[in-house]
Amino acid sequence: MVKSNRRGRSGQIIVVTALLIALIITSTATYIYELSSNIGDADQYALNDLIDLIELGSKHAIVGALANITNGGQNQTLATNLNKWTATVGQQYWIGKFTLSYTLRDTSPYTAGLYIKWGTTGSGVSEAYVSFQLNGSSDEIEMQRSYNVNVSSSLYVEGHLIQNTPGTEQVVVWCNLFNNGQPALAKNLTIYYRELAGWVAPNATNDYILRDFGNGTYAAVFNLETTVTSLDVSAHVFDVRQILVQANTTCLQQ
Repeated sequence: MVKSNRRGRSGQIIVVTALLIALIITSTATYIYELSSNIGDADQYALNDLIDLIELGSKHAIVGALANITNGGQNQTLATNLNKWTATVGQQYWIGKFTLSYTLRDTSPYTAGLYIKWGTTGSGVSEAYVSFQLNGSSDEIEMQRSYNVNVSSSLYVEGHLIQNTPGTEQVVVWCNLFNNGQPALAKNLTIYYRELAGWVAPNATNDYILRDFGNGTYAAVFNLETTVTSLDVSAHVFDVRQILVQANTTCLQQ
């Protein structure tokens, strides 16, 4: 498997961005509460909106952590992000006082909330799963809410070789990207093929073409001067959330 070269600073930017989004969400929650109080809306409507925003902030914290981890960050980033997010929620006072706690899923195939498997048989997954418990209390309300957040990016790759002329093969690689089981668009997709010296990305000298079908399906086509009947390829895909997922497969001659 080819390893991504993205490290350090770019991963930290992703974490900071995700936490800034989460903080903006808490500011929005405060605004919703103040607005509902000013116009005399029922507390229940404001409470529902606040819960929705806290759940959204939880998701952003997980997305940022998973993007960082798959870009070369430490697995502990997930817990670090969530500790900061739950602390932020606990520091706010909206309709009442809220406390937010979390549990990282630790049953197979997850370890400490993460399941990252970039396989060699045509599939790869980058996934996080966290359970939350939200409690709120004031003179007017007493509430408890449990919810789960699952964030995943999965990739399926297959390909084949077609002989153009003796000594020249056309390589066709199909990639299908999914976010939480739904077709998703890629922000960046790079194909590599294996040579004796290592992994190489095809370019214009190989007549490389990447076709985007607009529905999470991509086709990469390029030519190689070779007589092989099988070729290992690797697809590296960043989804629009900057989560990286990789998968390898072997292209056989048709």
